Amino acid sequence: MIQEQQIILRTPAKVNLSLDITGRRADGYHTLSSVFQAIDCYDTLTIRRIENDAPMTLCCQAEGVPCDSRNLVYRAAQRLLQAEEPRGIAMTLEKNIPSQAGMGGGSSDCAAALLGIRALLKLSVSDQALSELAASLGADVPFFLCGGTALAEGIGEILTPIPDVPERILVVAKGREGVSTPEGYRKLDRLEEPLPMYTKAVLDALHTTQPQRLFAACGNAFDAVTNLREIRKIRLVMSSCGVKPVLSGSGAAVFGGCETMTQAAHLEQLLQGMDFVRICKTIPYGVQQYGTDGIWHSL
Repeated sequence: MIQEQQIILRTPAKVNLSLDITGRRADGYHTLSSVFQAIDCYDTLTIRRIENDAPMTLCCQAEGVPCDSRNLVYRAAQRLLQAEEPRGIAMTLEKNIPSQAGMGGGSSDCAAALLGIRALLKLSVSDQALSELAASLGADVPFFLCGGTALAEGIGEILTPIPDVPERILVVAKGREGVSTPEGYRKLDRLEEPLPMYTKAVLDALHTTQPQRLFAACGNAFDAVTNLREIRKIRLVMSSCGVKPVLSGSGAAVFGGCETMTQAAHLEQLLQGMDFVRICKTIPYGVQQYGTDGIWHSL
């Protein structure tokens, strides 16, 4: 018998303050330039150490979330422990970040599994090796190892950290509908007119003392081809409040930057009919561990 130990992690969502399509590679993958920003909307992943010979388990309360190798958390454990059927740990995932939203929930959970298992089992895996493993699991996964703000290039795997930016207030909303990323790219490929580019303007405005300058610069290439009914409704409500609506990732979540908490609360109230709506703030960190002191700490 061994004494049970556990680690509790919170895994932040992200929004894309900008998303430019910069090209298409010979293998069909699109290249991009995007500013990733972590926000304070979290899933929670608890990892417990159990009997060494006990098969690994993954549980999740959210309907439709697989708890086998279809889940990035499960695959992260397989790859990190180098076993098709890992043993000795039990994981519980509590979902709050909506799926098919472009908010990186699955990638963030995956990063948390990598960091948490390494810490709990005291594995001798370097940060560089962990980052390479993260990139092999998903283009967005390495970002959540550090979080904060970063410029993503290539297919999203080339990350340049950006110094901490002033805290910003956002309202994020999503309906029940999801968005197919492959279909979004196919629609972009069919466009004849050149797409606007947003990343340079966002980078120039990140550290401004004027929030509206940053919010006005934000934009996403997928906005040109994503027009679901619920997204149209969210855009209309945000625009009516003087807030610029912007897709995150390939959608279907839409965010809008607000200058004050009062403005954000009013907008949140107007969007209450949506499946998901939340006031969020930007944060300068990624996955965090709950400490014995009752405080969250970056790993």
